[in-house]
Amino acid sequence: MIQKIRNSLLLQFICIILAILVVLVITLYASFYYVNQTTRNYSETLADSLLRQADNALGIYEENLRYNAESLCNFMIMDDIDAVKSEAGEAMISSYYTQIALNNREIVSAVIFDSDLNELITLGRPVELSEKQKYLRRKADMNADWYFPGDSNYYYGFYCPVYSGNGINTVQLGMCVLIIEPWRIDGTLHSLLNDNMAAILLSDSINLDLSFHTFGNVPAGMSMEDLKNDRDYIYREGNWQNGIRIAVVVSVSGNTSGSSSIRNMIILASILTLGFLAVIIFFSYYQMAKPIHTLDRFIANSIKHPERRLNLDRTDEIGTVAARLDHMLDENQRMIEEIKESKIRLYETELAQQKMEILAYRNQINPHFLYNTLSCMRDMALINDQDSIAEMAMALSDIFRYAVKASNIVTVRDEVSYIAKYARIIEYRFMGKIMITTDVEDEALDKPIIRFFLQPLVENSVFHGLESKMDNGSVTVRIRNLGERLEITITDDGCGMDDETLNDLKERISEPRENSGIGLSNIIQRLRLFYGNEYIFSVESRVNEGTVINISVPDHIRET
Repeated sequence: MIQKIRNSLLLQFICIILAILVVLVITLYASFYYVNQTTRNYSETLADSLLRQADNALGIYEENLRYNAESLCNFMIMDDIDAVKSEAGEAMISSYYTQIALNNREIVSAVIFDSDLNELITLGRPVELSEKQKYLRRKADMNADWYFPGDSNYYYGFYCPVYSGNGINTVQLGMCVLIIEPWRIDGTLHSLLNDNMAAILLSDSINLDLSFHTFGNVPAGMSMEDLKNDRDYIYREGNWQNGIRIAVVVSVSGNTSGSSSIRNMIILASILTLGFLAVIIFFSYYQMAKPIHTLDRFIANSIKHPERRLNLDRTDEIGTVAARLDHMLDENQRMIEEIKESKIRLYETELAQQKMEILAYRNQINPHFLYNTLSCMRDMALINDQDSIAEMAMALSDIFRYAVKASNIVTVRDEVSYIAKYARIIEYRFMGKIMITTDVEDEALDKPIIRFFLQPLVENSVFHGLESKMDNGSVTVRIRNLGERLEITITDDGCGMDDETLNDLKERISEPRENSGIGLSNIIQRLRLFYGNEYIFSVESRVNEGTVINISVPDHIRET
């Protein structure tokens, strides 16, 4: 089947159409899923926010109640409790309660108890605590209950303990109870819904619905339990004082009305895209693929029958190609042969040129008479107690001796020793401002390497990266033997290069154009000559941070 498809453009176009349809279906499904998930996430976030706002609002209201209760009971701490029962004490407390009730109209009663739960004073409407509420609270508490005989409406009771002293000497003196009408809390909850399609419920531990508010097009007659089980609503709940629960539901579809429009736009865009693709596929097949298939068969047959010609009655580009096909095939074959011959000649020329450049490199310095002279200079410096000059002369003499070696291949040990002598000269020349160090694994010391391979790179780091630097600088040569390769890193902390200079350098590395000298281009050409395509040479640099050269070569080498 696969072979049939590969041999038929028509089947390939059918497969493309099917693939496009699959992609469109997947895209459509993913788009719908993303829209649904996004709208649901938004509704979840909104529900969490409404629940948090309701909890915060009720918490703030509780703090206000705590402040009023503590203010009302402040006399219990300052005065003798017996004085509370006096007419003067009751008058003073009643006056203060009147001020609190004027500022907080929802407070309809206040009852103050001592530590034995004896009622000291009742303010406002007479209150009757149920049996389940008759116990002394140790901390602030709030719940809902029926507090007034003959009244079927529930009220909120806020219980605030009264303490004297502080720290370990704290003593509970009693408790203050504020009875609150529910309209204030109901209004606070209703205002939180704003313009969202949502509902909020306040209930207690016995599932008594204390306050239930809806906003928007929430269906009438649906309870919070019904909304909770509806998949179109996000349900969140939390706990408040003494088992009183806040529950919030948010409509997914109601608060993301734009999602339907987005879905319709996705469907319309998919249909239009499918239509355009069908037109493009139809046009491509009949105007391009089918004629190209004819050209392909002609080319296949022209190999066996070069005398045949393809005659297409077309004036467009394909007709022009068909008219000139025979001439193009002839020219193409001739050019292939010429390219092959040119490549062979170019390779031979480059190989000969590389060998000549190596020979020229080795003949750049003819130091036989120089190192003899340097040895004489060293002896004279020692006679005159000029040890540093003697050491420099000796190092330079060793460098020249290293330069006249006949072999192109040396060991890593020889090359590192050569760099060390060069480093000594640099240290004297720049009076210790520039330091060159080497870090070589013992396993790499006896591995072969190209002679005069590392020193030019170190020299470039010194004179191009560090010489113009105001502060001290360093160059580090690190060589490791990893597997069957030598990993070489030359790092300096010099001036570095900007992007333009670095890109130019990388271009010279990939295609060296220099024909002479001992610079970077010469090094790359020598790497190609001795290692072929098995070497890796890369440069990374940052302005004012330095330059890093990474080189990876095989740990074996062929002499040329």
